[in-house]
Parts: sequence; structure tokens; C-alpha cells
Amino acid sequence: MKVIFLLIAILLIGWILKTLRLNRIADAEPRIRNMIPCDYCGLHVPEDEALKHEGRYYCCKEHVQRKQS
Repeated sequence: MKVIFLLIAILLIGWILKTLRLNRIADAEPRIRNMIPCDYCGLHVPEDEALKHEGRYYCCKEHVQRKQS
């Protein structure tokens, strides 16, 4: 009976360690992000961080305002 509990405990610990290791490997993989240039200064910024105004992308609010004036 003790052997069965010991075997179950070893399998459970192995499964937990494997899961944690796989999570660390998945977190370590870099994300590829689409970079686009600012319409005002040309600085490349990630598309999801860029400000979009009238179909154009900008790196900051100041460049959106300067382009409008």
C-alpha cells in the first residue's frame, strides 16, 4: 500500500515539475511585434503601442499635434 502512495507521489511531483518547466520555456520565447515608423519623425515603434490618427501612425501625442498644425 505504501508503495502505491509513493509511486503516486513521485508521478505527481514529476508532472508538476514538467508543467513548471514548460511554462518557463514558453515565457522565455520572444514575441515578434510589427514595427511601424512614426509619420512625423520616422522612429519605429511597435504597432500596438503607436498612436493612430487619420490613418497614420505616430510615436507620441506631441507628434500627432505637430503634424496637425
